[in-house]
Amino acid sequence: MSTLKEALISNARFAVGNVSERHVVKLMDPTNFISDRSGINGNAGIDGTPGNDGSNGRSGGRGGNGDNGCAGQCGKSGTDSLHALVRLNGTVEKLNMQLNIFKELYDSSEQSVGINWNLANSIKDANYDIQLAQSNETILIKAVGGNGGNGGNGGNGGKGGNGGNGGCGCDGKNGSNSYNQGASGKAGAPGGAGGNGGSGGNGGNGGAGGNGGNAGAGGYVQIQSEDPRLFMLIEVDYRAGMKGKGGKGGKGGSYGVGGRGGDGGSGGGGGRGGPGGSDGLCGKDGADGTDGAAGSRGSYGRKGSDGPIGNDGRTATNGSIQYAIVGIDGNVIEKGTDKYHASVLDYTMTDENKDEIYEPGSDFFITNVKWTNNGAMSLPSGSILSFPSTKYISSDINDVSVLTGANINQTMIDPHRFRCRLNPATTVSIDKPYMRSVEITSEINLLNRSFTGSHVPTTFNCQYPIQIRNVELPNFLGPNQEATIKITLANISTRPYGTCQESAGSIELIFFADSLIEILSGTVEQPYEIKRTGEGCYKINGEISPKSTKDIYFKFILDDDASHQLYESLNWHIHLLLRGTLIEKREDKIRVVPEFNPDVKTDVLLVTNFQTNRSEYLAYEKLFKLFKYSSQIWSIERYGSFHHSGIQWLNTASLIIFICTNSKSAFNIIKPQLFLQHMNSSENAGFICIGDCLPSDFDFAVFDYNKFQFIDSKKKIKCDASNHLWSSFGCRQPDVEKLNAMANELRADYEKQEDHTFLYQVVYDDTEDACSQHCMAAAYGKKYVYKSTLNFQVGNRFIVVNSKSPLLTDSRLPFKLQAPLNMNQQDKVVPSCENTIGINKIDSTSQIEEVIIQDAIHMNSQVGRLLCAILFYQGFEKSLQMIHEKSTLARCIFALDSSEFSFSEIVVSLAMSIIEREYDRGSLEFLSSKRIVKQAVNMSEKVNNITGIKAMEGCNNNWLYLLIQSLYEFIHSKSLMLFPWHAYTNKAKQQQKLK
Repeated sequence: MSTLKEALISNARFAVGNVSERHVVKLMDPTNFISDRSGINGNAGIDGTPGNDGSNGRSGGRGGNGDNGCAGQCGKSGTDSLHALVRLNGTVEKLNMQLNIFKELYDSSEQSVGINWNLANSIKDANYDIQLAQSNETILIKAVGGNGGNGGNGGNGGKGGNGGNGGCGCDGKNGSNSYNQGASGKAGAPGGAGGNGGSGGNGGNGGAGGNGGNAGAGGYVQIQSEDPRLFMLIEVDYRAGMKGKGGKGGKGGSYGVGGRGGDGGSGGGGGRGGPGGSDGLCGKDGADGTDGAAGSRGSYGRKGSDGPIGNDGRTATNGSIQYAIVGIDGNVIEKGTDKYHASVLDYTMTDENKDEIYEPGSDFFITNVKWTNNGAMSLPSGSILSFPSTKYISSDINDVSVLTGANINQTMIDPHRFRCRLNPATTVSIDKPYMRSVEITSEINLLNRSFTGSHVPTTFNCQYPIQIRNVELPNFLGPNQEATIKITLANISTRPYGTCQESAGSIELIFFADSLIEILSGTVEQPYEIKRTGEGCYKINGEISPKSTKDIYFKFILDDDASHQLYESLNWHIHLLLRGTLIEKREDKIRVVPEFNPDVKTDVLLVTNFQTNRSEYLAYEKLFKLFKYSSQIWSIERYGSFHHSGIQWLNTASLIIFICTNSKSAFNIIKPQLFLQHMNSSENAGFICIGDCLPSDFDFAVFDYNKFQFIDSKKKIKCDASNHLWSSFGCRQPDVEKLNAMANELRADYEKQEDHTFLYQVVYDDTEDACSQHCMAAAYGKKYVYKSTLNFQVGNRFIVVNSKSPLLTDSRLPFKLQAPLNMNQQDKVVPSCENTIGINKIDSTSQIEEVIIQDAIHMNSQVGRLLCAILFYQGFEKSLQMIHEKSTLARCIFALDSSEFSFSEIVVSLAMSIIEREYDRGSLEFLSSKRIVKQAVNMSEKVNNITGIKAMEGCNNNWLYLLIQSLYEFIHSKSLMLFPWHAYTNKAKQQQKLK
C-alpha cells in the first residue's frame, strides 16, 4: 500500500513577524545588540494639598479648596536602533563575523536594498571569531528600536476643607416676679437661635497623565557572505520598539463636609406669681420662654474632577534585513529580503510486503518526497533530507538524501527511497489485538540547522494483519460435559495469509487449558493437532482471504475429576502466532458447575447461582454432613431457571435451600405451582431461602390473589360497607404503616376464628373511592382477605432469611429466630435477642472442615444463619437427638458479636420462638408448645434410662434446665393483671393454659 502525505505550508518569505518568531524558537548564542536605548518613563505628578478647615464661630467659616494635582511628566521617546553590515566567512566550526555599526545611513528614507553601505559612516567596527557551542546554535543580531517611556500618572487633587461649626445661641432672660396680690408672674424670654455651619471647600482637580514616549524605529541590517550556507547560522530581530503608554489621570480631591449648625439657646424661666389677695388665691407663675432654633448644617463642597489620561506615544517603523551573496571581488551576486527556506510538500509511504498493514518489526519505505524552496533567495546545494528515528521507529542515520540547489519557488521531487523499521512489540497484547499509533516526521537541514517548514509528520497505526476477532465458549461446564470453542480470525490486510501460493505469512493457533480440561481430537473439517503437552495446535493450511474472517473450532471435555473442584474457575488460553511469532493472547476462565440427576433422591436440594463461590459451596456441603444430610445441587447458572422444561426436580428432595443473591423476585425463577406442590408433597417438605430475598417474594406461592375469598358473604358485605372507612371529618388518608398495622390485626382475628388452621393475608387498596364519601368519612378502596392453601404449620418448614435485615427472618408468616445472650450460667434464664446477618467469614477452602468443627460458628455468617434455619426446619426433637448422640455439631461453639453460645442454648432458643409465636397468634390449644414439652420429657426419660441419674447432672441435660427456666420467665412475663376484668379475656385464658 502507498500512503500519500500532503502538507499545507505557509509562505516563509520575508516578514517581520515570521523572522521574529523564527529567532524565538531557535537556540541563539551569542547575541549581538546594536539596538538603542528605550525612553525613560515620566515621573508621576505631585498630589495637591488639602484645603484648610473653616473656623468655628457664631456662623462657621467656609472650608478652603483643595489644590489641583500636578500633571504627570511625559515619557521619553525611545531612540532608533543602529544599523549594521554583517560579513560572514569561514565554517560552522570556525566562523568569522565582521560587524560594522552605523548611526546614520546615506539615505535613511530608502530601504536597505537601496543603501550604498560604502558611503555610510561607521561608528564602530568589530571582528568576531565564533565557535558555536552546540550543533544547532544560531547567532542573533538584535536591531530593535527603543521602547517609548510610559507617561507619569497625574497627581491626585487635594481634599476640600471642612466648614466650621456654628456657635450656640444665647439663653433667654428669666421673667420678672410679681409682688401684687393675686397678680401673675412675667413670662421668660425665648432663647437665641444657633449659628449656621460653614460650607465645605471644593476638592482639587486631578492632574493630567503624562503622554507616552514615541517608539524607536528598527535598524537596517545587511548580511553578506560568499558562502550562502552560512546564512543558516544567523538570525536578525529588527522590530520597532514599543510605544509608551499614556499616564493615568489623577483622582479628583474629595469634597469638604459642611460645618454642623450650633445649638439654640435655652428659654428664660417664668416669673413667680404675686401673693394671695382677699380671696386667698395666689397669682400664677409666668410661662417659661421657648428654646432657640438650632443652626443649619453648612453645604458640602464639590468633588474635584479626575485628570485626563495621557496620550500614547507614536509607533515607529520596523527595520529591514537583506541577505546578499557576494563574489570574491565584493560585488553582490544575489540579494533578498529574507534567506532561502526549504519546505516538504508531501511524500509517499509503502509497507514492505504491500498488504496495507504496518506490522511491528517490519520495514516500510518513503519515496517521492516533494519539496520546495519558498524562501526569498536561491537555496544552495547541500541540504540534508531525512526521516529521523523516534521511540517506535528506527532509521539508519546514514539513510539521507543530499538535495541540490533550488531557485525561488522551485518544486522538486527527491528520487531517494528511505527505509524505516517499526520497532518490535515489547509486550504481547492480551484480550485485544495489538495496535499502537506511531508518527514519522520529515526533516530538511542545512549545516545541521533545520528548516521549520520541512517538519511534516504522518501518524498511522502499527498493527498485525491477522487478529482474533471473537472467542465463543461456555462460561461454565459440568464434569464429563463436552463443549466447543469457536475462534474467529480476521485478515484486515489486502493479501492472503496461510499456506497458499501468494501468502504473506503462516498462521498458527494454539489452545490450551487447565489439566482438568481435555482437548478432544480434531475432525476432517477442523484438522488440528494435539501435542504431548495437551495443547491443541491449528495450522491454517488453506488461506484467509484479504479482508475476510475464518472460524476455527476446538472440541474439549471437562474431566470427571472436576467433580472434586465444583465452583472452581479453570483457566484457558489461546495463542495466535504469525510466521512463528506470538502476536496475541486470549485468556479467561471456565467455571465448574455440578450436574443435576433427577433420578437421585436426597435430603437436600441446594439451589445456587453464578455468584456462589467454592468457599461457600464447601461450607454448605460440610454443614450438610454435620446434619447427616445427603445433598444434590441445582445450578441456576447452568439450567437457567428452576422450572426447566426438560429436567424435573420435584420430589427429588425433602428440603430445598435456595441461595438468592439478586433483588429479582424469586418467582421469576421458581413457579408458584411448583412451590406449592413441593410444600404439600410431604410433612417433611421444606423450603429455606437465604440471601437478597423478601418474604413478600413468596406471597404468590402462598396466596392466590386472583381468587381472593372471604370467610363468609356477611363479612364480605361488612367489608364493602363499613370496615374500609378509614378517615373521619378533617383527617387524611392513612399511611402505609397504619394500613399494615390494621391489616395484621384483622389477620390475627381471622386466624383465631379458624382455630389457627390456615394462614391469611389482608391487603388494602389505598385508592380513594369517590362513591363512598360523605360529610364525616371518606372511603379508601377495598379490603381483601386472602386464605392460603397451606396451613399454619408450614411456617415451621418455610423459612426466609434476608441478608439485609437485622432479623434472621422478617415476615408475618415464618418464625422469628431468637438467641440467648448469656452463657456464663447455664442454669439462669437467659433473655433473647435477634440474630443479625453477615457474610460467611470462612474463606480458606482447604480448611473449611477444620474451621467449622474447631472454631466458633458465627451466627451472623451465611453458614451460621443457614444452620439455624435447618435446626428450625428439622424440629426440636431431632435437635435434642443430636445432643444425645453427641454429634460433632452439638459440640460446636456458636458466636454472636462478643458472646458465645452452646448448641443447647441455640436449640432452646428455637423452641422458645415456636412457643412465643403460638402465643402471639392467640392460640388456646398450644398444640406446638405441648409437642415441644412432650418431646423434651421423652428425651429426658430416654437419657435417664440409658445413663442413669448421673446423666441429669452432666452437660447433656443442660438444655432441659434452660428450657424450664426460659418457659418460667416467659410465662411470668405474660402474667401481669392490670384490671379486674382481665381474667375474662382471651389473653388471661392463654396465660392459664401456659401455666
